[in-house]
Amino acid sequence: MIPAGPSDELARLAALRGLGVLDSLPEPQFDDLVLLARQIAVTPIALVSLVDHERQWFKARSGLEATETPRSLAFCAHAIQRPDQIMVVPDATRDPRFAANPLVTGAPGIRFYAGVPIVLSTGEAIGTVCVIDTLPRADFPAAPALAALARQAATLLEYRRDVALRTAASMEQHRLAEGVASDLDRLWRLAHDLMIVTDLDARLLAVNPAWEALFGPLPQPGLLTPAHFHHPDETEPLHLVQDGQPHFFRRHYIDRGGRERFISWTLTRSGDHMFGVGRDDTALVETEETLRHAQKMEAVGQLTGGIAHDFNNLLTIVLGNLDIASRRLVDGNVARAGRAIGQAQEGAERAATLTRRLLAFARRQPLSPQPLDPATQVRLARDLVEGAVGDRVAVRIDCAPACWPVLADPVQLESALLNLAVNARDAMKEGGHLLLATANISLPAAPTSVPGRLPPGDYVRFTVADTGSGMDTATLARVFEPFFTTKEVGKGTGLGLSQVHGFAVQSGGSVTIDSRVGEGTAVHLWLPRSAIGPREATMPPRFGARPAHGTGARVMVVEDNDQLRELVVTTLRDDGYRVIEAHDGQSGLALFARQERAPDIVLSDIQMPNMDGLAMARAIRARSPETRIVMMTGYADHVDGSTAELIVKPFTPDQLLARLASAG
Repeated sequence: MIPAGPSDELARLAALRGLGVLDSLPEPQFDDLVLLARQIAVTPIALVSLVDHERQWFKARSGLEATETPRSLAFCAHAIQRPDQIMVVPDATRDPRFAANPLVTGAPGIRFYAGVPIVLSTGEAIGTVCVIDTLPRADFPAAPALAALARQAATLLEYRRDVALRTAASMEQHRLAEGVASDLDRLWRLAHDLMIVTDLDARLLAVNPAWEALFGPLPQPGLLTPAHFHHPDETEPLHLVQDGQPHFFRRHYIDRGGRERFISWTLTRSGDHMFGVGRDDTALVETEETLRHAQKMEAVGQLTGGIAHDFNNLLTIVLGNLDIASRRLVDGNVARAGRAIGQAQEGAERAATLTRRLLAFARRQPLSPQPLDPATQVRLARDLVEGAVGDRVAVRIDCAPACWPVLADPVQLESALLNLAVNARDAMKEGGHLLLATANISLPAAPTSVPGRLPPGDYVRFTVADTGSGMDTATLARVFEPFFTTKEVGKGTGLGLSQVHGFAVQSGGSVTIDSRVGEGTAVHLWLPRSAIGPREATMPPRFGARPAHGTGARVMVVEDNDQLRELVVTTLRDDGYRVIEAHDGQSGLALFARQERAPDIVLSDIQMPNMDGLAMARAIRARSPETRIVMMTGYADHVDGSTAELIVKPFTPDQLLARLASAG
């Protein structure tokens, strides 16, 4: 009699074949099971039988020579129908299922059969542990022990499968690892990129041939670091990075042939090692430098034309009025001469203003920063703004309460706000509304959108917003370019926003713009919060205020421009100072050394032949620390406070006297 297969026969067969045990060689663990079963049951035959699709196959057998039988004859095929029960056949000749079975009527002459299903942890009955006798039996007291052996068989089969799977996986991983190792070795040897392995102190442990081609082989592992190959100007070391977090940077090197190299690195740490991949970006850097130089030369050409035009106009005003003044003085018309001199002075002041705007654009405008209250500065600027924009533009102020202080030059801040207001006026040809506002803004450590690439921190945002024509994307992309303007010829120099941007960056801030065509523009000037509170705000000093006269103090003037030196010397002597003079730093140092008593003040230019002013100042400071040193310059980055004081060119005689009369 052929039993029907279990309801989950396909799943059962899949589980059986998934064990990978069919037709395998004998194994001691299973052989021991059948020996135990045979002894416990006291039978001549014991089997570990696995029921396949058309056969039963014996993983282990004792007392039987056959290795398999057709499934149609298998007692075990009946036993697996009920996985939770032991099947006992006391006398097969009396059981209608088996009475005509050739295994009963012929060899081996089965009479008694007891089989316990082998059930996997997933629930499939894949076979049995069974015992067979050639004599019938009325009872079977060894059933519990046989069930325990069936459970042990299931455990052994699953363990065997898991070991086989792990072994296969390990072999596959080993095969893949060998392949990867081969690929990595090929990549290491053939890559154009530089590859290095270092310890956590950045000592080179291994380098690939691409590195060796540029910098040579390592004398020995762990002796050198990449810093040994740095260009003299390169000061940044190879930074330690966190586990698994890549770090990107570029370094400047000198290769084995003495040529400069720029290498961009990706560095990753793994355990006690760092792995770096470097790309030689020298050609890219040289191309970028060539492009920057071309752009710089284009800007210089624009600058030359624009400045020549503006200065020619101003010089015409100055020279023309001085000529008129000289002729009127000859004619005895002092009043007319005075008016001409005043107009010449006004033209010179306008030239000085243009110079300051150019220096601000170049971020070299000398600043006199001080703690300021933003609201006060906006209110002080309001009169100038209202006068500049005219009656057709309504000006409104909206300052945040308790506005944080900022550290900035009040004159340059006022100039920046005025520049922005004039731009806003020009964008509102038919009139409109102008807003001057301040706000306290804290930028978080990881902002989603950083205005002007500002670092995290506290800022005061000055806003000048209009209801004018607005700007399109193409215009916005160029607004900070020098000499770029949308105004008619003669209506603007294109330096206004460049000046504002230069002032902002030089003050530690930035400028951002929001604009929509037809709706208006808002320009935001960001300045960092100051830790120092503001002093009482005062209006910027105006020309004409004469400071106290000199009190006979001794001043050494050092200036290579003869006319400027004569002007300075005359101004100081007229004010009561005792003055000695030299034409460059070398002669100034020699003159200083010849004095029996050191001068009270040294007033010197910086850029001079033979010895510049700073070198002279350092030598004088070493000889006479108490001597006051004031440097005349037009550049903000020439002097730091530890070397000398600063007076900015151009200056008027009154400004010079006021600077020397101050406490320093």
